[in-house]
Amino acid sequence: MVLVIAVSLLSLASPFINKLVVDLVVSNLQTPDASNLTKLIYLFVWLFVLDIAVSVLGSANQYIGDLLSSKLKTFLYKNFYEHVLSLDVEYFDNEMMGTILNKMIRGVNSTTEFIKSMVNNFLPFFLTALITIIVLAKYSILLSVLLLVLFPIYILISQKSSEKWMGFEEKKNALSDVSQGRVAESLVGIRIIKAFAREVAELKSLVTAREKIEVLTKGQSTIWHGYDLFRKVLLNLALIATFVYIIYQTYSGIYTVGEMTLLLQLVNQARWPLFAMSFILGQIQDASASAKSYFEVMEAKKTIADKFGAKPLSIVGQPTIDFTDVDFAYSKGKTVLSDISFHLPAGKKLALVGESGQGKSTIVNLLLRFYEPQSGSIKVFGSDISELTQASLHQNIAVVLQDTLLFSGSVEENIRLGNSKATLSQVVKAAKSANAHDFIVSLPQGYKTTIGERGVKLSGGQKQRIAIARAMLKNAPLVILDEATSSLDSKSEHEVQKGLSKLLEGRTAIIIAHRLSTISTADLVMVIEKGRVTQFGTQQELLDNKKGLYSQLVDLQRLPLSSFELVS
Repeated sequence: MVLVIAVSLLSLASPFINKLVVDLVVSNLQTPDASNLTKLIYLFVWLFVLDIAVSVLGSANQYIGDLLSSKLKTFLYKNFYEHVLSLDVEYFDNEMMGTILNKMIRGVNSTTEFIKSMVNNFLPFFLTALITIIVLAKYSILLSVLLLVLFPIYILISQKSSEKWMGFEEKKNALSDVSQGRVAESLVGIRIIKAFAREVAELKSLVTAREKIEVLTKGQSTIWHGYDLFRKVLLNLALIATFVYIIYQTYSGIYTVGEMTLLLQLVNQARWPLFAMSFILGQIQDASASAKSYFEVMEAKKTIADKFGAKPLSIVGQPTIDFTDVDFAYSKGKTVLSDISFHLPAGKKLALVGESGQGKSTIVNLLLRFYEPQSGSIKVFGSDISELTQASLHQNIAVVLQDTLLFSGSVEENIRLGNSKATLSQVVKAAKSANAHDFIVSLPQGYKTTIGERGVKLSGGQKQRIAIARAMLKNAPLVILDEATSSLDSKSEHEVQKGLSKLLEGRTAIIIAHRLSTISTADLVMVIEKGRVTQFGTQQELLDNKKGLYSQLVDLQRLPLSSFELVS
C-alpha cells in the first residue's frame, strides 16, 4: 500500500510538470530567452526520472502483490480445508464432494482477486480523485463541486446495477456447484458410467446446466451493460461540459495555457476513478456472490467436538468396549438403534450379525464417534468416549472396511498411512504379516509402484491386503472389520483371512460380516434385528437356539444353491 500511494502521487506530478513546460514554451514564443532551453531540459529530465521511478516502484508493487496473492490463497485454502476436515461425517452425508471443492476454488479465487484489485486499484483511484478535486478547487470551486457531486451519483447508479447483477450471479453459482459436483462424481465413478452407458446422459446433464447459465448470463449482461451505457453517457456529458468550461475560461484570459493543460489533464484523470468505481463495485458484488458459498461452508458448525478439558485416551489397562443403553437416530430420521447394551472383554472378538440395514455399521460409527448417540454411553478402556479427545480415540482404533479406499500414490505411501513415521522395514514387515508382500514385490516398482486413484490398478483382494497391512502398521489395540471380505472371491478371501488372523491376534475386535465363515473365530456373537440386540453369546450358544436368527442364517448359508427358490 505504501508503494501504491507513492506511485499514485508520482503519477499525479506529471500534469504539473506539463503545465510548467507549456507555460515555458508559450512564454518563450512571446519573449525569446536562451535560458528557457536549459529549464526545458531540466523539466524533461524530471519527467524521465518520474517515469523511471513510477516504473520501478510499480514493478516492486506488482511483485509484492503477487506474493500477497499467493500467501492469501494459501491462507484461504488452509483455513477452508482445515475446517472441512474438522466437520462431522454427517455433514458429508448431505454434500457432494465436487460441490465442496467448487465452492472452495471459486471462493478463494474471487476473494483473492478482489483483495488484490482493491489494493492495486481502489487506493490509487481514490487518491487521484481526492487530489484532483483539491487542485480544481484552487482554480474553480464550480468544477470541484461538479466532480464532487458526480462521484456519489455515479456510485449510486453502479450500486443499483451491481445489486441486480448479484442476483443473477448467485443463481449461476448454484447451478455451477451442482453441475460441477455431478461431474466430479461421474469421473470418480467412470467405470459405472461406462458400464451403464451413461456417457450421453451425464454429458446432457452438464450441457443443460450450462445452457441455463447462458440464459441467466444473457439477462445479467443486458441489465449490466444497460446501466453501464447510462453511466458512461452521463459521465461523458459532464466531462464535455467541464472541458468546454475550462477552454472558455482560457479563451477569456482567466487561465493560462499551462493552467488549461493542467486542468484538462486532471479532469481527464478523474474519468478513470469514476469508471473504476463501477468496476470495483462489480468486483465487490462478484466476490460477495462467489465467496458466499465459501463462507457458508466455513460457518458450518461441528456437532461433535471435544469437550472442554477432554483427555487423551489412556491405554493403560485392558482394551474393553462397553455400550450401555445406547439409542441413536440420524437427524430427521427414524430410530436406528434402541437400547443397545453389551460388554466386550479385553482380547475378545465380537461378531455383529444381522440382515442389511439393521444398524450393525451404525454401532461401529458410534464407537468411532462419527455420530453422537441420543442417549446412553460408550466406553473404551473404561473411559467414556465423549470425555476423550477424538484424535486419541481414532489413534487407538484400526479399521478395515469393505470398500477399501486407497489414495493415488505408491503402495508404500498407502501402507504408511497407518504410521507416517514407520521405516521401510516396518512397512515390509506389516505387508508380510498381511500376506501382501509377495504380490507387492511382483509389481513393476515393488513398494514404489504407483497404484492409481482409489487403487484401480489392483484387484479387490490386493487392495484389502494393503488395507490390512495399513492396520497392522498402526498397531492399535482395538480393531474394526466392517464387511472386510464380503466382496472377494473364495481364493482372495482365503489370502485376506490369513492377514486378518494375524491382525486380530491379541486385540479386541468388532467384526461385521454377512459371510458367517468370516466370523468363525469370533469369541462372541451379537445379533441385531430392527436396531435391537436379540441374541448375545458364544457361537455355540446361539447355534443351540434353533428359533434364533443366527441359527437360521447359518442353516441358510449351508444350503446348496439348488435349495433356494429362484425368482425371476
